[in-house]
Amino acid sequence: MIEFKVKVQSKYLNSIIKALLFIGLGYALYKQVFTNTNVREALQTLKVNLIHGRGWFVIVLLLTIVNWSLEALKWQFLVRKFEHITFFRSLVGILFGISFSLFTPNRLGEYGGRVLVLTHHRLIAIVSTLVGSYSQIVVNMSIGGLACLIYLWNYVHLHIYFWITIFFIYILLALFLFISFFNLEIVSVFFKKYSIFKKIATYTEIIGQYNSKDLKTLLAYSSFRYGIYCIQFLLLLKVFRTGVNWLDGLVLIPNVFFLQGILPTMAILDISLRGQIALQIIGGYASGEMIDIIAASVVLWFINLIIPSIAGGIFAIFYKFSRGNHSS
Repeated sequence: MIEFKVKVQSKYLNSIIKALLFIGLGYALYKQVFTNTNVREALQTLKVNLIHGRGWFVIVLLLTIVNWSLEALKWQFLVRKFEHITFFRSLVGILFGISFSLFTPNRLGEYGGRVLVLTHHRLIAIVSTLVGSYSQIVVNMSIGGLACLIYLWNYVHLHIYFWITIFFIYILLALFLFISFFNLEIVSVFFKKYSIFKKIATYTEIIGQYNSKDLKTLLAYSSFRYGIYCIQFLLLLKVFRTGVNWLDGLVLIPNVFFLQGILPTMAILDISLRGQIALQIIGGYASGEMIDIIAASVVLWFINLIIPSIAGGIFAIFYKFSRGNHSS
């Protein structure tokens, strides 16, 4: 009788999760792809430019696979402290996370989507995923901030006194990011200290299990992913014949990502904002049409977010979700 009840509950859970995913994903795709003028124009422009840039574009697509594979390895590395999962299962979790993130505020659904592939300790897994996300923030902000300094010095020719002030602000920011990242166990200690947070402390204890070597490994994964994303954008600028040279691109692109990173938005609203930020930063150093810069930014968003989210939806059709064990 108990076994039958569990099977019924599992069946309902599968139905609810799949319904939520397909309704949310379908709505997001409709709003941001099928009815979005920017996306249609970008894909049409891509068709024209593929005649000469198909080689670069193939590399961009291959790098997308590498990018999300690295994220799967990173997440597999994170959750190994409490559950061993295969690379494939980790990758499926990543794809589920992307799918849910597309229609949730500030991509919060990414955390819930990932842990659906786990059979144990899902709440703890969310905390671990936050550690991985913070490692990416540390990399994005530190490299982006450095690129911003180079941009202000070489391109804007900011007055030396203003530049030095910004330089010291950057140093303080970088120190804060790295010191806090390598002392994340303080979060667990804080929750343990107060009885009101006793239940939360049960889940945050996992943070203390990541030693300095683990955290350095996470930064390495995050750095490789950041580098791949920059290269993808640079290659797309070549595909769309924007005329931006390699050296300028290597400085300008991290500035674009830096500004995008400090503006919190819903993932489904990112597309218009991404294009405008890219245009403002890169536009002055391009010899091609300004619309091509926006198109490159839109296509980067499309292949790194939309295509994986569709893949996550397809996997969800065949995947059997279970209730799992939420305890520690």
